[in-house]
Amino acid sequence: MHCSITPQNDDPFYFDQEGLVAVAGSAVVSEGLRYFKEHRVISVDQDRDRLWAEVEEDDQDLPCGVDVMAEEETLQLSCTCHAEQAVCCHMVAALYAYAEQKEAVGQLFSAADAAIRDRIKRGRSEVVVKHLSGKHWFGQWQAETLSSATHFPQQYQVTIRSLTQRANICTCPDFTLNQLGTCKHIEAVLHKISKRRDYNTIKVLPAPSSYIYLSWEGEDAPQIRLHRSPSLPPDLEKLLTGSFDGAGCFRGRFPDDFFRLLEQVENREDLHIGEDCLAHARTLSAQATQQLRAEKIRAQILATNGHLAGVKARLYPYQIEGVAFLAGSGRALLADDMGLGKTLQAIAAGQWLCTNEGVGRILIICPASLKHQWAREIERFTNLQAQVVQGPAQDRGAQYRREATFFIVNYELILRDLSVINELLCPDLVIMDEAQRIKNWRTKIATAVKLIPCRFAFVLSGTPLENRLEDLYSLMQVVDPKVLGPLWRYMVDFHVTDDRGKVLGYRNLSVLRKRLAPVMLRRDRRLVRDQLPDKIVQRLDVGMTPKQWELHDSAMSAAGQLAKIARTRPLTPNEQNRLLASLQQARMACNSAGLIDKETTESPKLDELEDILGELCLQSGLKAVVFSQWERMTQLVEMRLTRMGLGCVRLHGGVPTAKRGELMDRFREDDAVQVFISTDAGGVGLNLQSGAVLINLDVPWNPAVLEQRNARIHRLGQKKTVQIITMVATDAYEQKVFALVRTKQNLFDNVVSEDATEDVVGISKKLLETLVEDLADPREPGLPVTKEESGETEEAAMTAETRASAPSSEDHTAKAIRLCIEELQRAFGSRIERIFGSGGGLVTVLDRVDAEADTVAEQLSTEVPVALIDRLALKGLQRLGTGSPLAEEETYFNAGDRAEQSGVSRLQRLSEEKLAATQLLFEQGMSESALEMVFAALLAWAADKAGMEAPIERSELGVWVYGEALPQGLLNQEQVGLLMRALGFVQGGVAPENLVRALIDDASAFIAS
Repeated sequence: MHCSITPQNDDPFYFDQEGLVAVAGSAVVSEGLRYFKEHRVISVDQDRDRLWAEVEEDDQDLPCGVDVMAEEETLQLSCTCHAEQAVCCHMVAALYAYAEQKEAVGQLFSAADAAIRDRIKRGRSEVVVKHLSGKHWFGQWQAETLSSATHFPQQYQVTIRSLTQRANICTCPDFTLNQLGTCKHIEAVLHKISKRRDYNTIKVLPAPSSYIYLSWEGEDAPQIRLHRSPSLPPDLEKLLTGSFDGAGCFRGRFPDDFFRLLEQVENREDLHIGEDCLAHARTLSAQATQQLRAEKIRAQILATNGHLAGVKARLYPYQIEGVAFLAGSGRALLADDMGLGKTLQAIAAGQWLCTNEGVGRILIICPASLKHQWAREIERFTNLQAQVVQGPAQDRGAQYRREATFFIVNYELILRDLSVINELLCPDLVIMDEAQRIKNWRTKIATAVKLIPCRFAFVLSGTPLENRLEDLYSLMQVVDPKVLGPLWRYMVDFHVTDDRGKVLGYRNLSVLRKRLAPVMLRRDRRLVRDQLPDKIVQRLDVGMTPKQWELHDSAMSAAGQLAKIARTRPLTPNEQNRLLASLQQARMACNSAGLIDKETTESPKLDELEDILGELCLQSGLKAVVFSQWERMTQLVEMRLTRMGLGCVRLHGGVPTAKRGELMDRFREDDAVQVFISTDAGGVGLNLQSGAVLINLDVPWNPAVLEQRNARIHRLGQKKTVQIITMVATDAYEQKVFALVRTKQNLFDNVVSEDATEDVVGISKKLLETLVEDLADPREPGLPVTKEESGETEEAAMTAETRASAPSSEDHTAKAIRLCIEELQRAFGSRIERIFGSGGGLVTVLDRVDAEADTVAEQLSTEVPVALIDRLALKGLQRLGTGSPLAEEETYFNAGDRAEQSGVSRLQRLSEEKLAATQLLFEQGMSESALEMVFAALLAWAADKAGMEAPIERSELGVWVYGEALPQGLLNQEQVGLLMRALGFVQGGVAPENLVRALIDDASAFIAS
């Protein structure tokens, strides 16, 4: 597909959103923007008058190639896709990627500046605006997001009051919360105005009338400020002078004096009062009132001594405190440990608000599996009516109209019923159970929940913080978005990051706990330790069959290749799906080969389960709960129990919510039903205290899921000693998962625990990063290895022996030296200055020799003797002349020793000789080592161009290139492109031979020039 378009400005490849819509249409631009945000642009590069990129497509094995050529006054665009449009979504995605790359190069900003620049960029690319009223630029504008990250596109009203100060207003939520004084909608309007031909004239014109606004600039922000117009009437000037100083700052008592001023200037058309400062004043006033109200409510509830009117239960003291906290705060997060009765506390607080605060309708949002359990608890503890909302749309519409106090709906239905809930139900109180379901604030469900307006909100979660501090931030957006402030400041205040923004750990946790204290209450099981039975926790290591190992190792190999790609660039959606599918297969193989081939019905874990249940259920008469993540595994368990003659019920996601309560009732009341089998659909909220044994057949990646499972039987109401058994596949991927799961608990404990003391904690490595390291050296102690590597089977040993004795076309010594050189390249890379072959061994010259390097050499010396020396030692040996052990050496790599004698810089000589070594390695078929060597040559060459004394470290290359080399003109864009291309190949680990050849040729041309 080919087309021609006209460039927008001096940079022919740089387009803003309006320019893209003009040439491609809004639908194609929206699709292209989605592709860009999903990291589908695999690569983008530009060379003078040409831009090219690769963009991944769902239904194609190969990415689409986009090529843009600047010719005179037009751009020639082509794409390998077969779209009917003149400009396709792949072209648009490529141009978005180029725009982001252009704006990021060489820029270093503070966190606030970076947040503002992000909104400027998004305003130019994502928002469509229209002028509604006002003169020139002053007045009302309408803004609409072209592609909404919230999945609920909405129109907002922007009021423009200044082109030079952050004094404008927008009705969007981001403007209310971000504390920047701007948003992407405001920036879109300002960008639109800046494109006027008379912009330089109008931007110096004063606003036509005076206005009062909320300023976020300065150290004392926010401040109420006054902008005086030149035509300010004398009577208004006299009135305002008493409230504002000469600089325009409000100097009265806030908010009392401000409200009095508003009464005096009411209905004046020559003064505009911003909604931002009105909202700020109302918020402060409401906070003061709420504090007094909360203290009064707490006193009333605590005085009941556990007997709340309308609640048919005697509450424990800590539960009374929880009810008082919820009702008094009005909007709060109850983060009690699992099993402490969060449901009862929320119901009791709701009952109190119905009696004393005029609450008429309460909406409960919970997982589908808990809807009927909530209904039973409401019926058990109150006389109020509860309506479970379910069925087709017409039935649900009728259910919302019924006379009831509690309306119970699952999270997924919020998406479908949002308009009905807001227009028909209009709840006074929203209770969110298992609220970690909306921990990702970017999801559709999280966004929908936050669009329900209500006076009161209770958020219930035993695990408000699972992996990242952003989880907690999302929940607090429902409770009170102002508590933690804007996301950009939250990241700055509490995150420790490296130069590239990667989160390394968390800090200022004592400050975070203090901020959360007014709206979050957390108690753990120690409060009710005397009311809970003992708990015995046991890990049971289980082996795997050869067929399981085969499936496991195949999946880990595929995941490893994708993990290596992830080190060079973000994975595309297809690659992410393939990576997750491979990891999923490895974990499934740890349970049973039958989860993958759908035929095998046996597994060591099922054999162990049969022995355990035979002893505890058949012989001792106990009841047990069995969990697995996979429904197929629960089917295999059910088949095995049927064969044993054990009565059981099985819960999974396919069981209708209306029938789930019946399964729990049978397990609780029927002595013939001794085993409750469940997927994680039953892992949250269910009360299964009838069981005394809980068996986890697999290890979930999230520690909170494991805790949720275990808390099904170890909770209030349990009378027996609880035994919890977790099965782990020995030496497999599951074993590493189990070890890493425990590290995630540290962050949780130091934020939400009552007695937390740590102020700074590190972050555990992510799954992908850990996987990459594990696969790089699978024999590292403590890491899972393949069955063949472990040497545990006779078949594997025989295979290895056969492989070792196979005839080779290469002489053994020569092969050993070649393999040793490859290992040296992998271990030391650009640190190698020279390698000599002498007497059947290797002498390697490094930039420095330390204990770590010597350990590597010692390990390699089992096949070929390896000695390490530095440059000073090399010169000493060379002074021996013919007496030197290196006198008749064979030089594999020779770097830089003769530089001083030839008048050529050492780095230039180093780059030339590493390039020569590259040619040798490539000719010998050692492409991976050739990649390392050509990259080392380019690093030395770039350092020489920049006048540096030593090659640039690989880890610092990106920062140096875009922070110094390009901005200071040390390298041009073409040279930078070559460096980054080489870096991408090296980090990827493998590349097609033709691409390696092309890279070597390009490097040779640059270094020679």
